Amino acid sequence: MPHACAQIAAQIAGRVSVRATGRDRSAYTLVETAAVVAVAGTLAMLAWPAIDAWRTEARLAGLRDNLATLGKANAAYGAANDGMISGYDWGDEDGTSSGPFGNLSFDLGGGATASTSSGQSLEIAQIQQAAILRRMTGRFNNPGRIWFDSGKIPHRRYSHLPLVDWFGGSAADPLVVSPLDTHQQAFQQADILDFEFFPGGDTDTAANGTWTPIQVVNRWSYASSYQTTTYAWSPSRPYEGDAMPLEPATDGTQLQVNDQSAFGVQPSASVSFPALKAHMFEEFDYTEGLGVNGRFYADPAASVNVLFFDGSARLVATEDTNPGWDPENICDQAATTSLPYEPIDTRYFPDYSDAELPQPYRWTRGGLEGIDVGAGEINTENWCE
Repeated sequence: MPHACAQIAAQIAGRVSVRATGRDRSAYTLVETAAVVAVAGTLAMLAWPAIDAWRTEARLAGLRDNLATLGKANAAYGAANDGMISGYDWGDEDGTSSGPFGNLSFDLGGGATASTSSGQSLEIAQIQQAAILRRMTGRFNNPGRIWFDSGKIPHRRYSHLPLVDWFGGSAADPLVVSPLDTHQQAFQQADILDFEFFPGGDTDTAANGTWTPIQVVNRWSYASSYQTTTYAWSPSRPYEGDAMPLEPATDGTQLQVNDQSAFGVQPSASVSFPALKAHMFEEFDYTEGLGVNGRFYADPAASVNVLFFDGSARLVATEDTNPGWDPENICDQAATTSLPYEPIDTRYFPDYSDAELPQPYRWTRGGLEGIDVGAGEINTENWCE
């Protein structure tokens, strides 16, 4: 379309040039030039929707390339690490005994350490995240120091960090940001000390006060547009009867932790249907617009790009996914999870706090043994026997 517009404009300009030959240019040239400009402008306006659609499609192709690259990196990680899915993989053996009570001390870099008791895999993951970011960024001292933060689960927006660290990427790596997610791109380039610029840093727009501590806000430059399924870093099967280690909390952004020691990388062999089970997925449908104009991935009207465990990446309509299960009622085959989504910051994210939405990908029935797209739900009733 843009090429055709240029041809038409050139033809008009050529005709004007011929007509103007041998005549008083001062009488006609400005009028004829204005006509050419007007026609070209009209054609450009007609072509703009096609250009915009092409630009969006190009960015979507780039997005899928990003996900496919992450999929290849994860496969390489698995090949080098006993077939495990990439993630926070530190354990007790990565610390050293310290103190009279048998606590473990972990090296944070820059001469600092952090301690926790044995078997606390959530806290060890939180320590590993801080250590990775400190080493990658050199942010050892105030202002802007990265420190161990026990208040948040790093797997939700930062599950990519151990993988990026493993293949030698940067902390604010463009590979982990959707080409359509211009807000996160801006966060990657922003001054890390501009506290109020980041989600949760401005108390007037933060929808949840727990997002205001500096150790949460000062990590936003290193977040990803993509999330992983919960079961890439927690067990898929129930424990102690019918309880799951992790369950959804009161909204779509929070988790209820029933077992602090249940966090850890999982074996790829646990994935029963690699081409039908999501590994990573976009949190928002940015083709509908940015920020509050985008759609939360669980909105039935959304379509998001998904990386599957076979390494393929494709755009999937949420209405075509399995709705997921309810980990609080795992013995009820008909039970699904429907939660509101309360945005972290109303400047950047849509507000679904008045809506009840299913939670596909994140809470797949059967965990890694389950199916997200392309077939029906698996039956997990035997898990309660």
